[in-house]
Amino acid sequence: MESTIFKRNTNYSRKILIIFLLSFILYQLFNFLKYPSEHTYFLLRTKEIVVLFSLFGIVFCFLGVFVVFKSVIGSKAYLKIDANGIFNGFFLYKKKFIGWEEINEISTIKYNYNNYIAIFLKKSRFKEKGLSYIFYKINEYTMGTPYVIYSGDLECNFQELEMAIKEAFLIYKKRNKVSR
Repeated sequence: MESTIFKRNTNYSRKILIIFLLSFILYQLFNFLKYPSEHTYFLLRTKEIVVLFSLFGIVFCFLGVFVVFKSVIGSKAYLKIDANGIFNGFFLYKKKFIGWEEINEISTIKYNYNNYIAIFLKKSRFKEKGLSYIFYKINEYTMGTPYVIYSGDLECNFQELEMAIKEAFLIYKKRNKVSR
C-alpha cells in the first residue's frame, strides 16, 4: 500500500479573522477589567461579577489564540495514511501516530454541523498533561473519542479523506485476516 499525504490547508483567512476577533474581545475584556463599575448592567449586576466574567473571558480567549496559533505554526502539520497507520500532525496530543492494530473502529460523526472522522481505539493510553489533557477530555466527552480528524484543516474535501482512511483500514483488516 502506498502512503497518502494530505497537506495543511494554506488558506489562513479564516484563522486570521478568528485571531483578530479574539484580539478585539480581549481588548474589550481588559476594558471591563479596568473599569468594572462602568460595565454593570442587568446581566452583570455587580463589579465582582464583571471582574470574574472578564478574567474567565481572558483565559478562554488566550486559550483560543493558543489553539489557532498552534494550528497555523505547527511544524508537523500534515496527515499521512500508510500501511502502518495514521500520522496526524494536527492532533494537540503527544500521540500523533495511531497504528492500525490499535484501532477498534473508524466512523463518521457529525458534530456542530461539521463532519469528522472519529477513531476509536481498543485501549486508550492516556498520557496527556496540561492543555493537551483539557482538549483530550473535551473531545472525549463531546464526540466520544479524543481522536477526530477534520478535513477543514487539509487540502482535500471530506469525501476524499473518508475514502482514503476507510480504504486503508479495510486493506489492513483484509491483510490481517489472510495472515491469521
